[in-house]
Formats: sequence, C-alpha cells, structure tokens
Amino acid sequence: MEQKIIGNRYQILESIGTGGMAEVYKAFDTFLNREVAVKILRAQYTDDEGFVSRFRQEAQSAARLIHPNIVNVYDVGRDDDSYYIIMEYVKGRTLKEFISEVGALDPMTAVIIAHGIASALKHAHSRGIIHCDIKPHNILLDENNNPKVADFGIARAITTATMTYTASVVGSVHYLSPEQVRGEKVSAQSDLYSLGILLFEMLTGCLPYTAETPVAVALMHVRERMPLVREINSEVPLVLEKIVAKALAKDKEERYSTADEFLQDLEYAADVLSGNIVYNEKDRVFIADNSPTVANTSLEETIRIDRTAYADQLPPHNEDDTDDKLERKKRIKRWLIGAVVAASFLIIGLFSFGVIGGPEVEVPDVTGKTVVEAQNILSQAKLGYTIDEEYNIKVAPGTVISQNPGAKRMVKEGRKITLVVSKGVELGDVPNLKGKRLTEAKAMLKASRFELGRVSYKYVSGAPEETILEQSVAPPAKLPIGTKLDVVINIKSNQVVLPDLVGLSSTSAKNKLNDLGLVLGKVNTVVSKEPDNTVIGMNPASKEVVNVGTVVDITVSKNVESTKPQQSQYVEFIVPAGSDHQEIKIVVIDDAGSRVVYNNTHKPGVRLRQQIEGTGNIRVQFYSNDKLVEERSL
Repeated sequence: MEQKIIGNRYQILESIGTGGMAEVYKAFDTFLNREVAVKILRAQYTDDEGFVSRFRQEAQSAARLIHPNIVNVYDVGRDDDSYYIIMEYVKGRTLKEFISEVGALDPMTAVIIAHGIASALKHAHSRGIIHCDIKPHNILLDENNNPKVADFGIARAITTATMTYTASVVGSVHYLSPEQVRGEKVSAQSDLYSLGILLFEMLTGCLPYTAETPVAVALMHVRERMPLVREINSEVPLVLEKIVAKALAKDKEERYSTADEFLQDLEYAADVLSGNIVYNEKDRVFIADNSPTVANTSLEETIRIDRTAYADQLPPHNEDDTDDKLERKKRIKRWLIGAVVAASFLIIGLFSFGVIGGPEVEVPDVTGKTVVEAQNILSQAKLGYTIDEEYNIKVAPGTVISQNPGAKRMVKEGRKITLVVSKGVELGDVPNLKGKRLTEAKAMLKASRFELGRVSYKYVSGAPEETILEQSVAPPAKLPIGTKLDVVINIKSNQVVLPDLVGLSSTSAKNKLNDLGLVLGKVNTVVSKEPDNTVIGMNPASKEVVNVGTVVDITVSKNVESTKPQQSQYVEFIVPAGSDHQEIKIVVIDDAGSRVVYNNTHKPGVRLRQQIEGTGNIRVQFYSNDKLVEERSL
C-alpha cells in the first residue's frame, strides 16, 4: 500500500495500525498539504454488505461529532474496490500503549484522561450516538497526553439501539457492559461502564477480569463480583475507588445515569487530588457515595461472540419481570423528581423573600480592565469570578471583554461573575504555497483562514510553469488570521509581463517592446500638458501577462499650451421646458480634449451664465437629462 495514492489526493506513507475490519495508514493530503490518517476496509470484507454498511456508518457517526476529544473525520470515499475514511492524524500513541509502557498511571493523569473521554462521550450521547466499543486501543493520546476517542465502527444511534437478544454480541470482551453481554438494549450507560473498566485499568495497570476464552470473560461481567481498585493498588485514593465502583455497577440503574454525572465526580476527584478540598462524605453530595460496594491478550480485539455459546449460563431473563422492575423504578424516580422540584421552588421562594441567603451587592463594571484589576475589584465587592477566553483582534490580551451578570445588577454576596477575557489576535500557521497552482493555493489559504493578496508574475527558467515561486511570508511562521499573502507566479516560457510604458518617450517604448518580443501597434495622439511624444496610456495595461508577439497600442501626448493662447468667454443658456428638475450639464471640447465644466439641477426657464476657457477650436455643448439640447462654437 505504501506510496499508493487513493482518491487522486491521499498518498499512503506507512501503516500505523490494524483493527478487526480495517487497516489504518498515515498519509499525506496533496491538496491541503497536511498529514492525515486513512482507514481502509480490509479486502476480504469489501464484498460483505454488512461490513461495508458498518464501515460507512462509522464515517456517518463520526462526521456528526466535532469535539476536541474526538478524532475528526475529513472525508469518506471509494477508490476502485477500496472503501476508505480520511481522519485527523494524531501524533502520539494509544492509551493501551501508554499503560503497557508505564503500568498504573498516577491518579491525576488517569483522572485527566478519563475526563477528556467522558467529555467526548457527553458530546456523542447528546447527538444520539453510543460508541459501544470504548477501550484504550481506541483512545489516541497526542504528544501532551490529551485523549481523542476514535473508531465509531460499531456505534449505535440511541433512538434505534435494539440489541435485545440478538444472536451475537459485538465488542471487546474485556470492556463489554453486562447488558451488552446479555444481548439487551445498549444505552449511554453502556459506554460509561466501558469507561469505568478503562479507568480501573489506568489506576491498576491491569484488567478486572481475565480468562482463557472470550466467553469466559464475557460471563464474568455478568456473574462475578467486580474487584475493588484498592484491592489491587492500595495507593489509589478512596474517592477514585468509589467513582470506579459506581461506573461498574452491574445494574445500570445503579451506575452514573449520564456522562455529565461522571464528569462532575471526576472534577470533584481532581479537586481532592490537587489539595483544593478534603474529601468528606458529609460536606457534599458526591454522586459516587451512592455506589454499590464492591493483561495483554488477544481477547482485547473487537470480536463477534455467538450468544448461544453461553446463553444457558446466564441468569434467567424474564421480560415481564424486568418491565415491572423498570416501571417501579420509574415511579420512584418520578416521585423523587417531584420532591426535588418542590423543594427547589421552596428554596427559591425563601431566597426571594430574604428568609435565607446573604446580603445583596451591586456588580461593579470591570469591562476594559485587566484580569488582575478585575479580580481586585470583584474581591472588594465580595464577589467571585470565573473566566472564559476568546480571541479578539480589537481588545488587548488579558483584558475583560464582557461580564455576566452585567454592571449595576444586584446579586448575592459570593456570586461568581463570568468574565470573558481577550486572548488577543488569533494566529495561524502560514501554509507553504510554493510550487502550488493558484487554484490550489486559494483552497489552502481558505482552509488556513488566510486571504490571497496581490498576485504578480515573472519568468524563472527551470521552475514549474504557472506555479507559485514566492510568497510574501514563508513558513514556518505565524500570522493573524485573515492576513493577506502576496504571491509571485511563474509564467510560461512563451509569455512576458507587460512593462509600464507610461512616462517613456514613444521611441523608448518601442525599443522596450522590441526587446521583449512584443510589437508596437497603433500610436494615438491626444493634446496633453505632458511633453510631446510622452506615453500617457497603453493597451493592454501594464503587468498583464501576454504571449510573445502581442501587439501593444500606445497613446502619446501632443503639448499645445506653448503654441496656442488660452481663450476665455462667457456663455448663457436657458433651461428648456420640461420636467421640474432637470440635470443640466455643460461640456467644453477643445484641442486639449473634452471636459464637463458645469453640472447641476434646475427648473425650466432658469438662465445660466458660465465662463468657458479653452485652447484652439472650442465648442460648447448643453445637455438636459443627458440629452444634447444645443451646441455652439466659440
């Protein structure tokens, strides 16, 4: 595959990975001049409509997701018999490779990585997509260990996820949720279970369940007690053990209900680990406090398991009993929600009447202040703050652009004011346009959010014709987004760039054209204040690219000011009958050319008197609404 070009655009460079149904390659996008990853369906599956459909589904699922912790999908297509997906190329390694290299990760690193994955899952779930195959092999870490979720090959749409009692189960057995093993309907909580296994592995360096066969591992998720993290690694803080136990509850009703809940507890754990707070079960409703107590192998691949191989070993499943159980839980949940809502309204009412809550203070105006100044002003007003950042070309970096709540609002003491702070001008990497054709360069500039500036031309022997020779700023460099880049394009060997002849004598202009292989055409003469026989115009215009042998016409001056006296005379004109508002224009034509000497709007019958100056033969034309009414010779 190496060096092959697919889609007439993507040049395969090297193999970087392999999966159950596809190969992944590093490639170069020759159109946008960037590295990409290419996933190509294995040849043995191209005739299998099921695999092709799942492969297309991956592209469709991922293309709907734009998130910093999800690998971007750029393109999808077919080249001969090869189906391919073009994705963002992430320089780094998989999370599995990282764990294999260092073993158990330090708790804070594990929390940060898990937080990124949970954030990605929250985004996917909000758009109706369940990943169904979360495992460290599908988590790419960039050079700063920021996680990016990849491989939506068996993703399910939440609204149509009906895996109930299918004949087979697809997934990576070490990370499968109990409901996936049982062939029941998947949900967002199935992904959260897999993330819980992944967090377990990051904290301990090993998997909770291992066995010799996929079926044995799958059954352990359903039947065996989940080992506690600190049974394997006693140095893991209790707060993390509780998070893992909550995520790995076999009954999904006891797990985190959403990725957002998972994120809340991970953020709480990060505060505990950083020393910002001390974990105490009584000082916060830590979601995981409601949790139940509780190896490298080829089995880690995403595989299909025949459910009939272990169906008789699963606990009895009665759909009616399950439905009754779910209905009871739903009734309890509805009752709890109603109680919480009622309590919330009561608390809001108490706040409104001043029964509870601190005194109110006026929000000061901190827009235009530096962050340090804003912090001091808000602190004096007994208010807190949070900071959001955004690029702004008009506001200096570190300066507050806006605030919420706004100035002069009355709020409770301690309220956090959201400050939007300028990050200054957004800079972009200047693309390398050298050697590219103009159309390709325009696409690259647009993709990089720059603009095309002045285009000029010259000829350099040996350089590719009609390609860019130079650019005003060459990479590597960073410039403000929107900057215009000038380029110089190499012309063909039988072309020339027209020089500027204006200001030259007619003889010099002819010699210059001859030197370039061009032909002097018509020489038009007009009266001008310029010296005699000076070029004052040319056609085609200067700097145009023309073929050798092109005929160039010029206009030269004939100076008559020194030979003919200036004449001056007054003329009168009466606006003719017609519309109430007529545009009157007086034009003078003499040896120096024609010019408008009067232009205004008048009513019929108005008498106009205008001084006329000129040289040689002088004619005066009177126009009403652009129609010639009268012409006189002076």
